[in-house]
Amino acid sequence: MDKRFVIEFIPGIAFIVGNAIGGIFFGAGLACIATVIAIALRWRWDKTLPWMAISIFVLTVVFLVAGLVFDYTTFVKVSGTIGSVAFAGIVALGALLRPSLLRRTLGYKLEMSDAGWRALHVAWIGVSLARAAANEAVWRNSSDDVWAIYNGFADFAWFGLFFAVTWLVAHRYWNGPDEQPVQTQ
Repeated sequence: MDKRFVIEFIPGIAFIVGNAIGGIFFGAGLACIATVIAIALRWRWDKTLPWMAISIFVLTVVFLVAGLVFDYTTFVKVSGTIGSVAFAGIVALGALLRPSLLRRTLGYKLEMSDAGWRALHVAWIGVSLARAAANEAVWRNSSDDVWAIYNGFADFAWFGLFFAVTWLVAHRYWNGPDEQPVQTQ
């Protein structure tokens, strides 16, 4: 398993552990520390900055500070919703670029037709908005501990869903060697 993949989940695990030890604010703080470590490791390994992790870190810090100042855990809980909606907006705006944002980001791995890249943007926007809606549903209808567990472990499922829709779109619109992204028997 790629070490880069593993460190993507460390902040979520840190959040769950921190929440169990000292509540939502402590968990969010521990997740921030874990994110800084993950960013530093990515810099050390790749000599590039993982902008997604940095943006999540900044968003988390802003909402954590607001939550601490106002002593209101909702600020921490809505950061996932706002982050997911913002990501959907970035992907939507990125679809207007030439080449598109996802093509610039994933084009070295995926060879798809233009229609495939448009479909992938729509799919990622849909998954991001579904993630925002799910976060809203869970934090509004569950206890803080249930939401914390959801928040910490849901990233695994959402990552899997992003991977699945990417694979399905790539399979449908593949335009590279062998005309398919995966060899079938």
